[in-house]
Amino acid sequence: MIISTQNRLSYLRHIAPIIPYVAVLMGLFIFQSAWVSIALYHLGMIIVLWFTRSWYLGQPIKTWHDVIVLIFMIIISFTAGFFIYWLWPLLKLTELLLTTELSDLGLSGLPWLIFIVYYFTVNPILEELFWRGYLGSPSHFVVLNDIWFAGYHVLVLLSFIQTGWIVFSFLILVGTAWLWRQLARRHQGLIIPIASHAAADASIIGAVYLLARLV
Repeated sequence: MIISTQNRLSYLRHIAPIIPYVAVLMGLFIFQSAWVSIALYHLGMIIVLWFTRSWYLGQPIKTWHDVIVLIFMIIISFTAGFFIYWLWPLLKLTELLLTTELSDLGLSGLPWLIFIVYYFTVNPILEELFWRGYLGSPSHFVVLNDIWFAGYHVLVLLSFIQTGWIVFSFLILVGTAWLWRQLARRHQGLIIPIASHAAADASIIGAVYLLARLV
């Protein structure tokens, strides 16, 4: 039976949200490597984006209103790391040093610093192109892909924070996915979501770095 290109693209759209789950399960729980996990995840997204030609960032920033929204979202997103840093004594799952846990995943020394830079520069661009671009939706309500986006983060958090906080984090992430999607819809582009996402990733990975060194 010959499957049409349209059907193949439809199947791909249903399968694509599973990519980060496979990447995290293989990278963190089988290979025990953060690098393997993010490499598999990003490679999967790149293949999907290339195959579907979904590299379009949308409209650029044009008005002062766009600039104000951009600055506001960057500031708000950057506060994420501060909450993680100050709440870490309540969040953490075990009494093991975070440095040890990260080192076990291949995050120490120079590779850790390279990972940090890569994480808040490349990751936001690929994730927004993938989740809010290719897998985006014009819906004003929470959609399944918002939940898929939040869910794969839960797999990452399982080894680090307590169950109650994982549930709370999941709800926050669903709301964040919904908000970034609304920003992409409202402003007809991914510039604001990417900048906001980068600010959040930078502050979060920065907080983890400081916690690993100081706590």
